[in-house]
Amino acid sequence: MRTCVRVACVTLCMLLSFTVWARKLTAAPAWIHVSRAPAPLFDDPVWHGAADPFVVWMPGKGADHKGQWWMYYTQRRATLHHPRGVIWCHGTAIGIASSPDGIHWKYRGICQGPHGLGDPMKARVTWWAPCFAWQKGTLQMFVVEVHGIFTSWTGRATIEHFASKDGIHWKFISTVPLSSSRCIDPTLWKIRGNWYMWYKDEHHGSHIWMAESKHLNHWSKDRQVVAWPAQEAPFVWRWQHAYWLITDARGGLRIYRSITGTGHWVYNTTILGRANGRRKLDNAVGHHPAVITQKGQCILFYFTQFGRRSYIQIARLVIGKNGKVQCLRNEYAPH
Repeated sequence: MRTCVRVACVTLCMLLSFTVWARKLTAAPAWIHVSRAPAPLFDDPVWHGAADPFVVWMPGKGADHKGQWWMYYTQRRATLHHPRGVIWCHGTAIGIASSPDGIHWKYRGICQGPHGLGDPMKARVTWWAPCFAWQKGTLQMFVVEVHGIFTSWTGRATIEHFASKDGIHWKFISTVPLSSSRCIDPTLWKIRGNWYMWYKDEHHGSHIWMAESKHLNHWSKDRQVVAWPAQEAPFVWRWQHAYWLITDARGGLRIYRSITGTGHWVYNTTILGRANGRRKLDNAVGHHPAVITQKGQCILFYFTQFGRRSYIQIARLVIGKNGKVQCLRNEYAPH
């Protein structure tokens, strides 16, 4: 009898332990308290040129990089001595930082993998503007490869697909066939069972185009979705019963709204178009946005640039009474 009781107790303890472990493994992303964020939010400690941020939750437990927010970004070589032209924006790697709360960030190095992903200077390639999506427990990365290191904005640019289990070491999957050989700045969103990729096509007027895929492997139906003006860095997300598209138009971040998410984008407003930030290193135009929503809270990540150096910043987005999106960049600024 005592043996049966002991077995039952051990079994119950194992079940309880497994339940706790499962909850930790599938725990919801940590809430980001924007009011506690420093300014800047992140400064790349190697080259001081963090740009093009993308933030994703890494579920799990155990290792210090699990159950945390991860930020991937273009690691511009801003402190390169006496650079010629924009060579400091080339030969770049994809930097990684992690945070348990989305506020305090720790640099983790760069992405590793074939095709020069872990050593772009040696491979004579450039990596820009990654975006990510989870697919069946594997993290998928779509990232720009500029085929060379240049002193001007030139060269063939393609979007490459990689996959990873740990977020650091990446396996090459394929080159995405798109509308031209000058496509950059991908972003992904899944709508009604299909994946969509928005990107900038520099060959076609630097307008925003879109491709479609069922399983992230075969892409088709390339078409232009937003034309004038020239813009880049599209990011699409779902918020307040609609789909939203935000782009970098160099003079600020343009925002569009769509009911379907696959077309009929209606211009809403432009934000961060003035150097009116009152926080440290935020008094500049905002560039290359990324967005996270948490139970109605809408958080914008972007970068500001001073000379060659650039810094990641964070702010909340809200919809005003007039239906226009507002960026509260000075919400928690010193008075």
